[in-house]
Amino acid sequence: MQIVQRIIVPITYISYLTIIFLIGRYMHTNSPGNWYYKVFGNLSYCLGIADAIYLIPRLYAILTTGIEDNLKVIGWGRLGYSITITLFFIVLYNAYNIRFHKKRNKRLDYTIYILSFIRIFICLLPGNDWFELNTSKTYAIIRLIPLGLMGLLLIMVTFLHGRKFNDKKYKIVPVGIFFSILFLEPIALVPGDQNKIFIFTILRTISLLWIIILGYKELREKNVLSRY
Repeated sequence: MQIVQRIIVPITYISYLTIIFLIGRYMHTNSPGNWYYKVFGNLSYCLGIADAIYLIPRLYAILTTGIEDNLKVIGWGRLGYSITITLFFIVLYNAYNIRFHKKRNKRLDYTIYILSFIRIFICLLPGNDWFELNTSKTYAIIRLIPLGLMGLLLIMVTFLHGRKFNDKKYKIVPVGIFFSILFLEPIALVPGDQNKIFIFTILRTISLLWIIILGYKELREKNVLSRY
């Protein structure tokens, strides 16, 4: 079983990360003059970096002496992921502003950035128990609060502008935001149940990837139409 795991897991992780970075590269190199899709490319890179920070230490643990013997490196991966994924939502907020050619709302900007800072500050506190086998449920809930408020604001503004301008993509982006934040801290929902935490982690990744795929597919469609 361990031999199979050491073959399948690396292939899965590397394939996933390769796809994420290729999507980001495509959106950067195939959107000349269109800053919106370049920002979406940054969104893909941000997710790729976050997941690489999270998955590579786990891959190292699987290929060496196991999770319990490598909690230090895994802990750094958990911490790095929590911070980097916060930046993901800031980039998404910037994409929303570019999409609708919005004049920056300073109050909303400050609110988003302050909530991000609070979230990152909480992530840096030792009470998170990043380097323990089971991280703190209490701190998982605490650090989810500012991100949840960020998500709520993003859901509101993307949905309202999507409906106002009849933008089909931004009518469903809020769904991806909702589920990605819902599953972002699985330890807060199912503490101690490793199987459910694993499932929720996959659902979180799918939700985040789905947001990126919406932008990727739209760019592909535009590039196909531009050939005719």
